[in-house]
Amino acid sequence: MSEHLPPPQRRASSGFGDPALVFPEFASKQRGLEKVQEEEGEGEDSSYGGKGSFDLSSRFSSPSVSRNGFETPRKTSSLKLPGFREEEETDRSTNSGSFVDREEKRKCPGCFRKCCACTCMFLSIVLIILLLTGLSVNSSVKASLPQVSVTNLRFSRLDFANSSTDLLMNANMKTVLELSNKNDKLLYYSPMKAAVSSENINLGQKRLLGFTQSPGNVTYLSIPTRLRKSKVYDVDATLLRNKEKKLEAVVNVRLRGKLGFDWLGFRIRLPTVIACEDVKQSDVINGLKPMCDVRIFSQ
Repeated sequence: MSEHLPPPQRRASSGFGDPALVFPEFASKQRGLEKVQEEEGEGEDSSYGGKGSFDLSSRFSSPSVSRNGFETPRKTSSLKLPGFREEEETDRSTNSGSFVDREEKRKCPGCFRKCCACTCMFLSIVLIILLLTGLSVNSSVKASLPQVSVTNLRFSRLDFANSSTDLLMNANMKTVLELSNKNDKLLYYSPMKAAVSSENINLGQKRLLGFTQSPGNVTYLSIPTRLRKSKVYDVDATLLRNKEKKLEAVVNVRLRGKLGFDWLGFRIRLPTVIACEDVKQSDVINGLKPMCDVRIFSQ
């Protein structure tokens, strides 16, 4: 028959094993701290999978309680993974690059203005040089131009014939020009084409040979023209016939060619026109020598 043994009696605690049994206030504070630790643990577990750095100190360190019962602040040390450090370095390099780009963009307008100013200054200097050169050449050319006048203007033949439908004219004319080279340069005349007209009637054309004129020389240029059976209007023919009989015909003589001369060791040839306009036959006969206009850069 088995004997029933009485249950072992609990040893009386001396009061130092569990402080919560001795100090009720400490038990309530301990429960509050445990609750705070559970909430912090849940927050860390939920944010552990996120991107960025996480703090491991909260998992391995317990909150410290001051003597007055309040929680003391603690230092948190963040542990960063190598991948996140590379991303931060990349972001910093990108930000620094964008800062450099902004600085370069700020400097670009100043560089552009300086470039425009230098270009404008260079072009201005080139234009001034060209202008001065052109003025020098122009003054030198004008000083080198010969003086041209008309010394003879005579019709050796002028008659008209009626056809079945038109009025035909025959004319022979001789014009003499005087060319004076009054400067110290040698002039070079290219072959020239001469045309003579009066009262809207073409009196003929002549091809002249080129020649050279020495400084201080006077040259007489003869221009004979010939016209055969040319159709003319009755009004123009009548006007020319009446004026020629009175030696009051008005004639236009025009020569086209090139005039050359030496300038700074170079031989320059410029297109030139010698225009003797509205020359009165009576003035030539009286020895007035009507002057002609010598034009360069003209055709």
